[in-house]
Amino acid sequence: MKLQGIVPACVTPFIDGKASPDAMQTNITRWLKAGVHGFLVFGSTGEFMYLEEEERRSVLQAARSAIPNDHFLLAGCGAESTRQTLRNLQWASEDGADAALVVTPVYYTRHKIDAQRRHFLALAEESPLPILLYTVPVFTAYDLPIPLIEELARHPNIIGIKDSSGDLKRVALQISIQEHRTFTLFAGNPNLAYPGLSMGASGSITAFANIIPEIMVALWQAVQERDLTRAAGLQRAITELHGVIGPMGIPAIKALLNYRSYQGGEPRLPLAPLNEEMRQIAIGAWKQAMGMCEWWE
Repeated sequence: MKLQGIVPACVTPFIDGKASPDAMQTNITRWLKAGVHGFLVFGSTGEFMYLEEEERRSVLQAARSAIPNDHFLLAGCGAESTRQTLRNLQWASEDGADAALVVTPVYYTRHKIDAQRRHFLALAEESPLPILLYTVPVFTAYDLPIPLIEELARHPNIIGIKDSSGDLKRVALQISIQEHRTFTLFAGNPNLAYPGLSMGASGSITAFANIIPEIMVALWQAVQERDLTRAAGLQRAITELHGVIGPMGIPAIKALLNYRSYQGGEPRLPLAPLNEEMRQIAIGAWKQAMGMCEWWE
């Protein structure tokens, strides 16, 4: 199956403090109707650092059962140790993931290129799932160097990357890797969805596809049809929305999902829900973005 298109970095719905597989299935059904192409569970937006293995497995199994075979499912499997990451890769394979997203380990190994190389190559040799690298410096304070990405991309079990750096130059350089070998690039920053797709990225994996899947899918379609005027207008709406709710983080994504009658649930401690003032600001920004794109339901 080709990995491409618009992919929600799915929230993990917490209902009464517990991860809810049923709520995840409800959300997936709605996102499918919006036209998304695949799903990522346990990315940064999925609060993967706060989940126990039992919770992850139940949510992943529920997601798999709700997703048709012509849509792909990615599972975040990264951990600080190579050993634990391999364990995660094993159960993710057993529970139905099509590929794994693996974030850079950073607690001991930030900026240590040899350690990053050893980690990812060891995973690639033993993983039962194909691996997408994941670089997200807003959380890790580290970006995989482009030469190391080029080296890792030569391994047949490392099939791509989600780049959430927000650096257009990095995205362009990775597209050049994609052009020379089988390597899939997903733009992870919503501000670079249109620029990345128009330059040749395979798709976009973002938190924003949770709350504005209609706009993200319309952007994908506009780029495929080379309707660049429409694509630019859609990107403007995305960027303006990001300027307001981006700093609010996961609590804003969940608040807007709840507002839209999805099952966002609450963020897990130490994160906290938005207060009412911030919630209304987020809703106002979402309404403005939807209005700009004429997507009122």
